[in-house]
Order: sequence, then structure tokens, then C-alpha cells
Amino acid sequence: MNPVRKIEMQCTHAEFLRELPHACGKRPYEVIGERVIVHEKDREIQIWIRDEPIKHLGSLDLPMEEIRFKFIDYSEEEADRFMDEFKKHLLRMGG
Repeated sequence: MNPVRKIEMQCTHAEFLRELPHACGKRPYEVIGERVIVHEKDREIQIWIRDEPIKHLGSLDLPMEEIRFKFIDYSEEEADRFMDEFKKHLLRMGG
């Protein structure tokens, strides 16, 4: 089973990568272009980062990123649990 999840974040590409180690629970990962591979024993999480058009809110210009996750050899429940932890960290950082 390889669940897929997608979220939209208000951040820059650099901000996302800076917070990634903490958001991933300090799991080892590697960055290959626009893709991140998070390793966990004999399975992995593939993350694609894509720039979205800047959102304009009054005089504010908000950079946006679309983040797509593919969980290789994870159950739906395990993918949901990872996403819950990931989102909790992002809420603490303000994303």
C-alpha cells in the first residue's frame, strides 16, 4: 500500500527545507532536486515540493508551496499518523 497525501503551505521552498528535519521527526532524508526522500528502515516517504503562484492578500504577497507525499510501504493509518505529526510541527512554526 502506498498512500498519497497533498497539502498547500504558505512558505518559501527554503523555509520548508529548513523545517523539514524537525517536521519529519529527525528521520534521515536526502534532497534530490524538487524531491525529498525520507528514510525509515526498509520503507520511505517521497515528498515533492512545487512552487505555487504567490497569493496576494491586500498588500501582502504570500509565497505558496504544494507539498505531495507518497508513503512507500506504509498503511493508510501510518500515513495519517505521520501527517498529523508533520502538521502539528508546522502549526508550531507558523506554516
